[in-house]
Amino acid sequence: MTSKPGLIHQLTLRIAATVVVALATLTGLWVAAEYSQFTATAEKARADGEERLRTQLRYIVDDAIALIEVERRSTEARVERIIRDRVDEAHAIAANVVRTAPPGEPREVVAAHVREALRPIRFNDGRGYFFAFDMAGIEQLFAARPELEGKDMLGMTGARGEFVVRDMLDIVKAQGEGFYRYYWTQPGKPGDDHLKIAYVKKLEALDWVIGTGEYVEDMEAAIQAEMLARLSKLHFADTGYLFAGRFDGTSLAGPLAGRNVLAEGPPEAAAIVAQLIDTARAGGGHIVYDVPRNIGLAPVRKVSYVAPVADWDWYVGTGTALDAAEALIGAEAEVLRRGMLIKVAIGAAVAVALLGAILAFIRAAAIRAARDTADLDQGLAAASATLLPLDAESLTFAEHHRVALAANRLIERRREAEDELREHGRQLERINDDLERFAYVASHDLQEPLRTVRLFLQLLEKRLAGKLDDECREYIAFAVQGAERMRANILGLLAYSRANADGERSMQVDVAELLRPVLDDLRGAIEAAGAAVTVGAMPSVAGEPAQLAAVFQNLIGNALRYRHPDRPPRVEVSARPLDGGEWEFAVADNGIGIPEEYREAVFEPFRRFNQPGYESGTGIGLALCRRVIEKHGGRIRAQSDHTGTTMIFTLPGFPLTP
Repeated sequence: MTSKPGLIHQLTLRIAATVVVALATLTGLWVAAEYSQFTATAEKARADGEERLRTQLRYIVDDAIALIEVERRSTEARVERIIRDRVDEAHAIAANVVRTAPPGEPREVVAAHVREALRPIRFNDGRGYFFAFDMAGIEQLFAARPELEGKDMLGMTGARGEFVVRDMLDIVKAQGEGFYRYYWTQPGKPGDDHLKIAYVKKLEALDWVIGTGEYVEDMEAAIQAEMLARLSKLHFADTGYLFAGRFDGTSLAGPLAGRNVLAEGPPEAAAIVAQLIDTARAGGGHIVYDVPRNIGLAPVRKVSYVAPVADWDWYVGTGTALDAAEALIGAEAEVLRRGMLIKVAIGAAVAVALLGAILAFIRAAAIRAARDTADLDQGLAAASATLLPLDAESLTFAEHHRVALAANRLIERRREAEDELREHGRQLERINDDLERFAYVASHDLQEPLRTVRLFLQLLEKRLAGKLDDECREYIAFAVQGAERMRANILGLLAYSRANADGERSMQVDVAELLRPVLDDLRGAIEAAGAAVTVGAMPSVAGEPAQLAAVFQNLIGNALRYRHPDRPPRVEVSARPLDGGEWEFAVADNGIGIPEEYREAVFEPFRRFNQPGYESGTGIGLALCRRVIEKHGGRIRAQSDHTGTTMIFTLPGFPLTP
């Protein structure tokens, strides 16, 4: 009799061979994948390192230019602030001189004391001085040109024909003090069309006008010097610094400050500066170059970023040596290589241990599993079609016994779930039928009679137009308005009933995008009320877009409707995160507010809080808001006082938390 190999023995050998081949193949593929990933990661690290370096340089220069732009744009504001402070000081000095003058001292003597107290005062690096004239235009003080004192200045004109003293007198007569812009000659500079800002203030005790002025160009030069001093002090890393220069080649800040490399530097340095200037003129960018040996700087290869300050004909830049960047990138690559080698070694050890464990397990498990497999397979096949329980007691091993018991529990739960599903389906069909019938009645059967009543009332008013007195016309108008309100109530009730019905599937809703069409729909009401509506940073939430849009439209619409008559309407929409993945939204206004006893009742259907003189709503809006918010798993409440009302509600964030 021919002996046949045992099933368990053959199964063990074949599975073991398969496992060995599979592990060897997977290990090889894994090592190859790790090496490929290492190579790609190293290259990406190099590229990312270079990009980070370039980005860092750009951010440094952009921050410096942003600082310059802020200061440059504030030139006139700084001029106004400084000269106003100086005039206020002069006015205080003059007022003190007048106040402390001996009783009975002649006015001319007091005026002379004031004049001599202000004459020697200088400020703004010696450029600033005070002037004064009386309300008739007679110069009383001109510290820079004393020869003009005592002369009539009403006919004095600026570079563009403006009557300077006359215009200043008009400002003082109208408001007591103020700023005046005019064009005047500037010492040391060609032409007479230089913008100057003056500030004048009336001294009531002497019936004088005291003032001073400053050239905008002088203040801008001071700001430029201040910016260069600040740029020269900015450093980063070990050797990083900012440099600046003019488009004519003059270096303003950096190691070459004060030199014009284009005109006097060596050709190699001049070529680099020319490239920096051309790059800045083109809008800014990076350049790579070798620092020449003959300009007093270390001869290294550098990458720099440069950008323009166009209004000043400046360029500002910074750079760093590429060898330092290469060292950092190389260190990152070495870390990646070592990590890959460690992972390969660990993977190989795990593969060998896993192979031994699998071989031992295969032998034991194959024998134990074979006997019950067929019984379980047959029982599960039958249960899938008939939902009949398995015979767990006939199985030998505890593992298979537990599997059978678990399968029986799943079969029972499936049977119960199918029964519940069928019952829920029947209930849902009844609810949908009721909703459809209600929607039909509300939208047609109830609205049609109202339209008929309103139409025939209007026809009656038109037919009897010449026969009705004012009281009759008023009665007809009341009836038409009542029909309109009834129609609005029906539509509101319809929307309220549909709010709890299954709508569109819950999805990610970008609230900022959701609010744009809402505000567009309310634009007419916003403009009619003269309201200011501000929307803060908005998150994404989980919900039904149409229903959430209705919530925001109702809340913002109520804020516009119930605005305070004595202050401009202001509506603020904001959001903040809460624990558990929720977001809290607030719609705040500065309207008439809600009394405390109505703050909960306003969320009930057809409950209104109306004050005389305000348009009445349907009483459905806030009830609809509560139903929608609660359907989404949130809460809504009202906070209110004499300063306005804030409607606060919560919504789940996206993605939904489990």
